[in-house]
Amino acid sequence: MSTWLRYLLIALLACAAVVVLTLRRRSWRLDVPLSRVATRKESALAVTVIRWLLLALSVAVAAGAALLWAFGWPKMPSAGAFDTGQMLDLLRIVLTVVAGLGGVVLLAVNTRKQRVTEAEHQLAVKRADRERAQGFNERFGTAAEQLAHQSAAVRLAGAYAMAGLADEWQDQRQVCVDVLCGYLRVPKDADEGEEQVREAVLRVIRARLADRGGWNGLAFDFTGMDFDDADFSGLRFDGDVSFDGVKFTGELTSFRNTKFQGGFSCHGALFAAKTTTFAGASCDAAKLEFVGTEFGGVELDFSGSTQHEGSVDFHRCFFDARRLNFSQYDLIGGGLRFSRCEFADAELDFSLLNQALFPEARGVGQRLTIEDSRLTDCLLDLRWAAGQPRLWWLTDCRLERVAFKVIEDGQPWLNARDVELIDTELPEACVRQRPKP
Repeated sequence: MSTWLRYLLIALLACAAVVVLTLRRRSWRLDVPLSRVATRKESALAVTVIRWLLLALSVAVAAGAALLWAFGWPKMPSAGAFDTGQMLDLLRIVLTVVAGLGGVVLLAVNTRKQRVTEAEHQLAVKRADRERAQGFNERFGTAAEQLAHQSAAVRLAGAYAMAGLADEWQDQRQVCVDVLCGYLRVPKDADEGEEQVREAVLRVIRARLADRGGWNGLAFDFTGMDFDDADFSGLRFDGDVSFDGVKFTGELTSFRNTKFQGGFSCHGALFAAKTTTFAGASCDAAKLEFVGTEFGGVELDFSGSTQHEGSVDFHRCFFDARRLNFSQYDLIGGGLRFSRCEFADAELDFSLLNQALFPEARGVGQRLTIEDSRLTDCLLDLRWAAGQPRLWWLTDCRLERVAFKVIEDGQPWLNARDVELIDTELPEACVRQRPKP
């Protein structure tokens, strides 16, 4: 290695040592009183600058060594060989190197400042979130205390306060809704204002369950409640909803034009209103379960409803209503099933089933099944069901004094299998499979 190259490397190392000692000395200074946080920030900044300078020096040394190697390690001429212009050029090079090192220091400082700023911003955001959550918790506690107050007026204020909190507190919105539903499930007080409080809670829920009302994807539990003239029409349930053990009374129980996209559970419920309607309802990949449910009154109306995939199951249900109206029901995929049900002295209207669909879509991937059920003194209206040979299924049923309304076009479409007939005649021209004798 030539003498000038050795001196160059020694100079570079000396510069690096001076920078390191200077920064270390600055970090060790204790003559100015500083807080711990400021001292840590200064030390961290010094470390960052040192790292960047060492990296820059290493790159410079490696680049210089590579260039010298490429040129065959040329010998450095003596100082007298340089004229004034060349000396000025060397001075410019030295100043450029110094400026580059200063730029490295500036880059390191700015990088550190950026990191500190981002960290402080994150801390501020977390602090604001904690304060916001604390405020929500305090409001939640206040609203819950109001709902448990003896005064109906205070409970009414608590209901609106809890609903308002649910609108703002998205992370715990379900908890707020659970509190409101839990209040409805609690037995009524003798207070004359209690009915107004419950009506207010239902109005709040209905308002938020309008189409895209904000609470659509939540779960609602109305288990064991009593509804008089219940009105859930035009609402949208994207989450699960439970009406298990509910008793519906009055003139009208309405789910007209309601949209279901989650689970609908109705186990052990009683529909005793004069009219129960799901007319125009929409089931989009939803699962509606009526298990052990009793349907009384005059009419159960599902006319004009639409089922997109999913399933609607009636299991172990008793139908005492005079008319079951499923006319113009569009079954677009999925299944409509009645299993182990009892129908007595009722008209079952399934006319115009799937007639709103294109002819090529009828009966494709759809199935309406009445299985293991008993029909007594009933009228089964199956008009305009032709052309859908895989849609209708009667299996393991007992038909006693059942009459049929059909339109015979010579093509069988009714799949009847293991059906017991008592004073009943099937429309022979429409039957694809013979019943058992």
